Amino acid sequence: MPRCLHLLDTYLPRTETFIWQVLRKSHQFPPLVLADAWENLDQFPLARGDFLKLKPERAWWTKVRARLTGTYAAVNYPNALAELRGRDIAVCHAHKGYRALVTLSLIRNLGKPLIVNFYGSDVSSVPFLRRAESGYRGVFQSARFLLAEGPAMRNRLLKLGAPSQKIRLQRIAIDPSDYPFRERSWNGQRELHLLFVGRLVEKKGLAVGLQALAACRFEFPWKLTVIGDGPLRGPLESQAARLGIREYVDFAGFRSLAEMRARLQESDLLLQPSRTAADGDAEGGAPTVILEAQASGLPIISTLHDDIPYITVPGQSAWLAPEGDVEALAALLREACKEAERWSDMGKKGRAKVEADHDVNREIERLEELYQEASGLPA
Repeated sequence: MPRCLHLLDTYLPRTETFIWQVLRKSHQFPPLVLADAWENLDQFPLARGDFLKLKPERAWWTKVRARLTGTYAAVNYPNALAELRGRDIAVCHAHKGYRALVTLSLIRNLGKPLIVNFYGSDVSSVPFLRRAESGYRGVFQSARFLLAEGPAMRNRLLKLGAPSQKIRLQRIAIDPSDYPFRERSWNGQRELHLLFVGRLVEKKGLAVGLQALAACRFEFPWKLTVIGDGPLRGPLESQAARLGIREYVDFAGFRSLAEMRARLQESDLLLQPSRTAADGDAEGGAPTVILEAQASGLPIISTLHDDIPYITVPGQSAWLAPEGDVEALAALLREACKEAERWSDMGKKGRAKVEADHDVNREIERLEELYQEASGLPA
């Protein structure tokens, strides 16, 4: 059976479950994963897939040249071509623009069609894009298809010079059956359980979320659980202390997928105030946790950032504020509390949105149709 070679930086960070959602559902083109590093294999198994663990190499002089010229050095894998030519590879799928850049020579030597998935910083981070500019020209020329999560990401690719005829929308997707639905309600008396999930980096907007919660701290009882970790954890904890809300914020760190799903079930609202970072880094598309929360029945409080309006039903499954606007976000928190009678219907609208547009069982069919078209194999 023809395989798809999936090229990743690492298989698999807990922040990239959206990739696993696709790989585990592939059936017409079973996945063969080639990565530079390996982690969490027990949490993200592939019943139909396989892993090719080759040691990556970069000659020192290629790294020096890349630094001097402001580009990226290619990654080589000893005996990779011999290994891959015996694996019936039909198509290659690079996850992230960076991975496409550093493996492009391998893919060209393999002689198989390339599909590139873009996810966020690879279409937005200014420092990355400065170094990727010349390499992206080669990627755009070589790739058969360039995949964007939504219209905002598509526009980012167009601005980078990607040919419009090669861009395809491939929605981020989950399996709704993994997320039991529960209608939400609140009587205004008990503590409101808010949830934030994501890496603690600037683009996730938690600093803005904490300021908005501080503005509301005496207006209703609440507690925020923060699932995730990252370079800003210390500064964010300090910020919460300065704002006088540290006792109401539980920085829970990274949690397994099962633990995160359990927290979704326990929570009332998802707070996900994504924004553009100072260096341009952005969601590009939208956080997968918004889909997971909607599937679980949580109303969403988020922002008009990149493709977040595309994966929600603004005003019906989600309240969306302008990104980075503390006062607007605080106003939405107050509105959500005043309109708790809407939560049940909002949860239903969110679940319906996920089932209609972001069900991985349908999205994998669309993706494998692209594999079929790219490879030229008969249907």
